[in-house]
Amino acid sequence: MIEQLVTFGCSFTKDSYQDTWADILAKKMNLQLVNRGQRGAGANYISKRILTSHDLNSETSLVAVMWPCADRYDLWADQSVPHLLEDQIYASWANGVKPMLTDMHGNHRHDKGFILNGSIPRGYKHHYWKYLHSSYQAVHDWYAYIILTQLFLKAKQIAYVMMSAFPLEYPLHCHKSDFTIESDIFDLIDLEHFLGPCVEHGFQPWCYANNLKFYDTHHPDTSAHEIWLDRFVIDRVKKIIGQLPHDK
Repeated sequence: MIEQLVTFGCSFTKDSYQDTWADILAKKMNLQLVNRGQRGAGANYISKRILTSHDLNSETSLVAVMWPCADRYDLWADQSVPHLLEDQIYASWANGVKPMLTDMHGNHRHDKGFILNGSIPRGYKHHYWKYLHSSYQAVHDWYAYIILTQLFLKAKQIAYVMMSAFPLEYPLHCHKSDFTIESDIFDLIDLEHFLGPCVEHGFQPWCYANNLKFYDTHHPDTSAHEIWLDRFVIDRVKKIIGQLPHDK
């Protein structure tokens, strides 16, 4: 019996300032929420966070992921690269108070961890986006993280659903350019597990297109999260946890 909702994503999933789809879904389904979203996280970090979540249970856990945009670079910093430790001043405010590194297990610390700050070109990451970033590579790396995660969850027989903040066909937010999708890679994504219009739209663009309320210029308001859930997610989750028959 599913008892626990374990969620992963960025600030669209775990926000220091408002409730998100994760909070609302857990309440609506009467499930215990374990929210492992991380402000500023990219797909690299999220996939590793899922792979190191050893407490996922095939009988009691439902995993839900909202993948952020593909143009995020989750940069690891530790004592082997001390100059990068200084760059943690540019990390997202993981605890809503001050910038900190985030390790593989979600701990906030200063000695080692990922510099998570979304796709904002600051510090050493600025050099990456200016000189090394490729939309083609970023998008296909993003697809690979999704595929890896789906294969892992399938192998562990963990029930899961996924969403995307931006369109699967063009998951770029800030660093936009033309690229060609390699269908051999894209076709390996199990789209059956993605809820909502994620291929062509994604959560944030869909909210803009439907004139829903935003908390700020980037984050849809809690009310928009709830509308998205009611429209695309609730019935699917009810089927998974046995509140609706699968043929409805």
